[in-house]
Formats: sequence, C-alpha cells, structure tokens
Amino acid sequence: MKKRIIAAITLSGVIILSACGNSSADSDDFKSPTFSSVTTTATVSSTAEPTTAAEATTEAVQAEADYSPADLVGEWVQQDTGNILTVRDDATFSLKYVYGGTRFGTVKIESEENPDGSRTYWYSFCEDDTPWASFVCPEKSFSEIYSEDEGGMTFARNDSGTYLAPTIPEAKDIRDALAFADKLMSGVAIATDESAEYTADDGTVYQKSADALYTTTADVRSYLSIYMTEQFISSTYGSLFGTGSPKCIDVDGELYIQYSPVGGKYSFTDDDPTVTETAEGYSINIKNYDYGAENTVAVYVVKDNGIWKINGVDNSF
Repeated sequence: MKKRIIAAITLSGVIILSACGNSSADSDDFKSPTFSSVTTTATVSSTAEPTTAAEATTEAVQAEADYSPADLVGEWVQQDTGNILTVRDDATFSLKYVYGGTRFGTVKIESEENPDGSRTYWYSFCEDDTPWASFVCPEKSFSEIYSEDEGGMTFARNDSGTYLAPTIPEAKDIRDALAFADKLMSGVAIATDESAEYTADDGTVYQKSADALYTTTADVRSYLSIYMTEQFISSTYGSLFGTGSPKCIDVDGELYIQYSPVGGKYSFTDDDPTVTETAEGYSINIKNYDYGAENTVAVYVVKDNGIWKINGVDNSF
C-alpha cells in the first residue's frame, strides 16, 4: 500500500505538508474562500474483488453509502497544535491555523487496491483538486481521523456542542475588516486618483480607486462579506453601496470612492483582541482610542457557514 503523506513537520506552530508527490505548501498562505462542489469517487467496503459486473455495481453503490465527506461535517481540533478544521455540508473545508493563515478546499473519497486484493480508503483533502493530506477512513462511528504515516496528523471531533472560539489571528482579521469599513465610510480606506474624478447628478464628487485590490464595488463587498454577515453589512454599512449617494460606485466598470474625508469612529490599538463567550457566540473585544481616552469595542461574531463573521458591535463610548 503506497504512503499517502510523505511528511508532516511542525515548525513554529505552522505545519508544512507534502502529499501525493506534490511540493509542500506553507500553511499560513491566505486563500480566499472560493469553494467548489465535489463528487465522491469510487469507494467500496468489501475486501474481495467483484467477480461480475453486477457485483461491481452493487459494491459501487454500497461504497457511496459507506464513506462520504458528510462523515466529517463539523469541527475538528488538531492534537498538539489546536488548529481548527471545519468540514461543511457541501464537502468544502477550512483549516484555521492558530498562528494565522487558513487553508480552503474540498474533501473527496479515494481508494487504492492492496496487493492482496483488498482496498484501503481515505478522506482526501484537496486544494484546487490537488491533495495535500489524506486520512484513513476508520470504522464508524469515530471521533478521530489520522494520517497513516509516522509523524502524521490526528484530529479529534469537537463534541462539546458549541463552536470553538475564534483564534487571535482570526480576531485580528475581523478587527482589520471593521477598521477598513469604518475608514471607507470616511472616504480614506482606499487610495484614489485625485486627477480622475466623477461628479454625480446630485453633485457628489467621486475619485477613481488607485488600489489594485479594489477595482469594482464587487471587490469591496466581497472582502467585507468574508468577515461580516449580510445582515450586519446591510444595517451598518448599507450606505457604502446602493441608491442615493453611496460611498462606492462603479463608473464604466471601475470603482470610484466618494470624496468626503471625515473622521471615523474607530482608532484601534495594535494590542491583541481578547475573546469571550456570549449566549449567541463570542465577543471580540478590541482596545480603541477615543480622542485620547482608551475604551473597548465589543464585536459580536457568529459562525456563518464555518466562518466567524461580525453580526453586531457594541460601542462603549
């Protein structure tokens, strides 16, 4: 039986993996959560090879019933590191590293015939259809998954009934997204080209975005949607888009920002946020300077399709 995981090395809290002959990938490379659907591949549970086409068909049907990415839906914690793996109903996954960075991809079922004619099956975690880790399919029911090779990884299912708290890197990303939205309301979050202006019919002046990351209003909304629920965006930052005099508009397919620089609400410090549990989820508590006085902004987050997102903010000033 061939080895599925060549190496798993812990280095400063970041795991570097090499799988299926592919080059290793740094765990802290952030990738946008663009998920795709996955089709479960051939799996069977019998150790004997089918002797007829009818038997082969029967075993193929049985295989889909025996093993599925749905077996892993929920949260898992990596032993020794605390990294958090989340598998969703659509067979997509995210792996949050406690020191920062996230993997995204899909889960498939793979199998391999052994010399004695039996078969071995794996939950294969893939990024862009390239496997980076595979875990043997254990007998059901199970609360752990592991890679076969020495020094491999083990994940334990979170059976606590509550989601695991956001990590500090996640809390920082959420803080930065809130700061970005606040600055965008003030007209200063995105660099603009002062020589490229557009004046709307109501006299509102806009300047063209000079930021390569944000070239359309869709880019701005996409970023905010990673860290904020649609309800929160609509209720708190709805004026960024839409009708009236929105802060962001598209002119000939390009992003323009309303030129009206004013002071924002937030001036967050660089201190690590703290995370506390609430009845609905968790609160990310961020230190903020308010005209020289230090206070705390409580940001309430909920799990939305496996991702922590802002659903409300309680300003203490």
